[in-house]
Amino acid sequence: MPHSHSTDRTGISRRGFVTLSIAGAGVTAAAMTAPEAAYADEPALAPVVADYPNQIKIAHLSDTHFFSRRLYSDCPDFTIAEHSDRKMFRESGDIIKKAMDEIVAYQPDLVILSGDLTKDGELACHQDIHAMLSDAKKRLKAAGKETQFAVINGNHDINNDLNGRDFSSGLAEHTDLVDPLAFKDLYADCGYDDAIAMFDQGGSKGGSLSYVLRPVKGVTLIAVDSCKYSTDQNGLDVDEHVTSGVVGEKLLQWIESQAKQARAAGDIVFVTQHHGVVPHFSMEPTLMGEYLVDNYEECQRRYADAGVSAVFTGHMHANDIASITTEAGNTLFDIETCATVTYPSDIRFATLGWEREKGTANVHATLALESHPLGSVDYTDFDSGSVTRIPNIEEYGHERLLTVDVVKTMIADALVAPMLDQAAANGGVKPLLAQLAGGLGIGDGTAAALDGALFGAVFGMLPQSADEAFIVEIPILGSAGIWANPENRRVMVQKMEAKAGVEPYALTFDAGAMAAVQSALVSEPMAAAAGWSYYISAESLAKFLVPVYAGLDSLLVSGGRDQVLDLLRTLVETLVNQKVADGANSLFDLIKFAYGDHLHGDETCPAWVETATAQIKLTGDDAEGNPAADGSLTSFLRATINDEVVLDKLNALLKGIKINLKDLLIKEKGNIAIDIALGAIKDLGAIFGLLGGTPGNMIPNIPTLADLAHGALYSLTHDENQLGDRVNTLATGLVDPDWKPGGGSTGGGGSGNGNGGGSGSGNGSTGGGNGNGSNGGNGTGGSGNGDSTGGNGTGGSTGGSGNGGSTGGSGSTGGVGGSGTTGGNGGSSGNGFGTGNGPTSGNGDSAGAITGSGKPSSCKLPQTGDTNTFAAAALMGLSALAAAIHAGSRNEALDSQDTE
Repeated sequence: MPHSHSTDRTGISRRGFVTLSIAGAGVTAAAMTAPEAAYADEPALAPVVADYPNQIKIAHLSDTHFFSRRLYSDCPDFTIAEHSDRKMFRESGDIIKKAMDEIVAYQPDLVILSGDLTKDGELACHQDIHAMLSDAKKRLKAAGKETQFAVINGNHDINNDLNGRDFSSGLAEHTDLVDPLAFKDLYADCGYDDAIAMFDQGGSKGGSLSYVLRPVKGVTLIAVDSCKYSTDQNGLDVDEHVTSGVVGEKLLQWIESQAKQARAAGDIVFVTQHHGVVPHFSMEPTLMGEYLVDNYEECQRRYADAGVSAVFTGHMHANDIASITTEAGNTLFDIETCATVTYPSDIRFATLGWEREKGTANVHATLALESHPLGSVDYTDFDSGSVTRIPNIEEYGHERLLTVDVVKTMIADALVAPMLDQAAANGGVKPLLAQLAGGLGIGDGTAAALDGALFGAVFGMLPQSADEAFIVEIPILGSAGIWANPENRRVMVQKMEAKAGVEPYALTFDAGAMAAVQSALVSEPMAAAAGWSYYISAESLAKFLVPVYAGLDSLLVSGGRDQVLDLLRTLVETLVNQKVADGANSLFDLIKFAYGDHLHGDETCPAWVETATAQIKLTGDDAEGNPAADGSLTSFLRATINDEVVLDKLNALLKGIKINLKDLLIKEKGNIAIDIALGAIKDLGAIFGLLGGTPGNMIPNIPTLADLAHGALYSLTHDENQLGDRVNTLATGLVDPDWKPGGGSTGGGGSGNGNGGGSGSGNGSTGGGNGNGSNGGNGTGGSGNGDSTGGNGTGGSTGGSGNGGSTGGSGSTGGVGGSGTTGGNGGSSGNGFGTGNGPTSGNGDSAGAITGSGKPSSCKLPQTGDTNTFAAAALMGLSALAAAIHAGSRNEALDSQDTE
């Protein structure tokens, strides 16, 4: 996929923007500290300090969703589970094995796993993936590499009784799961045993799995448990997982404290957690808010201002890098890595390096990031045990990312079927419909408010005057106008002549109704010509709906459930197969491209996608107001309902729901023929019969749904935040203002004695660190040739430089800096840090070893100038259904599968 993005929306070039990132985070952290606490900036910017590494290597993987073969059998329950998701459960273990092989070859210092380790929190899955991690650690150790593994939980991993199942018996049966305490115990050697701090070591409530690691000097990693799995956070009365996440206030304060302490020690601070803190596409908070922590805006600000530079996240199964800059000028990056178990199945490699330019005052630190494709994977078939090589797991995953069958199963079996079952068991269809309507902004989600909300929605969509009435043509009786009268809040249905240039919608009586109307006109021949008027009120609609709800409830307990699901599958398939503007691609192709484009990262938008996306929000009508196939969501929905197969199934279902139209339409000025016609229509199927062969044309344009679909498509294919999702370098550069050729550099930040640094080179080209501390003693100059004596390392309030000897030659000892009693101010730039003797002699042009801390001050760093479910079916054409289901219910207990 070619990409040519070069600037972000702020107008700052990509490289210029990220160049300011890591350095800026320390500024506010230092400013927020008590005066006596000395803060250093990024310590790793000075590789000349012997106890900091020149470079560390990091591997990040997420959302492995491992499914153990021990829990498998080829049974219908597993087939439904597998087809209700786009995760490659069968292949998950072999993909992880390949990922571990790549990690062992990479030889990282730190491996981060940011949650959703297992399919659904099954103990067997946790045990087996832990064994794979342990094996990788052993292989790394055998190769001479001590690698720190850092694991944190995802929403699937803890207390997942809703979905965790064992299929080995041929049925989906409950199985042993993992709770927070068991998680800490099982992964003790993957972070917890090495933790320097834990949020709640013996706890099992929200946030209790959080801990801190310091894998090397210069780096602190805070692993944050952002998941909701206990009654204190999940909104349920049982300890059960939900999809969304949060960082509670106590945990957030703890994170801030840990970050500030790490900054004080001179560390770059990273966080890893499952849920994001920066939106990765503009519609994420609206469409998929559960993939960010609930308080993401608060977290991003407080993380950044406490000194956190970057957060390694997962959950969305996408490769994306997004950033924010706080009002204080501190930038935070959210580095989201895709799932191994779904397309594109990458892992992410990173190197963090520090370098001082030789002979200059310039210091650089860089975090270089690169998505790493796994390539081929050897897959062991679950049934036969045979091994097949998958040549390219990315291409293989793309083929399986979305299919029409998967979308049908997701919508019908994974989302709607559990809702229908719950509706049948708990109060009927009306509460469920109220939840769905609430998700579309119709009502407040309660059954009590549903009838009034439905009336208000219909009233609002209709023309608000008789002059603009919607005209229908009724057989024999002539034309009628339908409009909403704001004066009396009634929907009027009146005899009215058709308007010139506007084609009325023709209704069709079935044979029985036609005969009854004709018979009435024989006895009252002037009825057709006479004026007549009926109306619908909020009260009459509520009365009419009573038998409708009862009929739907009856269907659910008498076999109608299967009819509903069958109709739904047909609706979905017909909808997604509608052709977009170019005629070569379908709505499904558009959905799949947009979704896959975002998952891959470095989004692109070819011309056909751009055009089809723009057309989604059109009205579905031509200039005269007649239905038009314009590529809009409205036109796709109309065409779907008008499909012959859909109509047949819909009519068959609706004929079982009895109605009384006389309850709905209240006579204002009567007509016997109309009264007879109303009495002849006895079920909802007959109403559809009135609409003839194109009932879908009655569907109005609903701008809210069209905008939702357009926004989803557009934001998934246009990266509006940080560019460079797959390969990027986050860097900082600075100048040491006190560096002098042959002299010492300014002392770095820290507490304790402020001793001068080590000996300089014989030619005076390199000096020691500042003699810092309150009134520190003078350093002893090194002896040199030519009777020249090394300079003193003077302490005191301005932190003088410990200069090397002025003449080349062999000094017998390096100059020893004076030791201050407490860390004082290091002159005009930075605070005293550490002690540093110069134990080695300098010969000729060779520099002696420098062990003093010569780190630059945080107060001289550059800052930024500006302040700045799968619901894949909820994208585009399926947005009406899936967004309503997702937003309306908001009840995780109804989700049999997560639908990222």
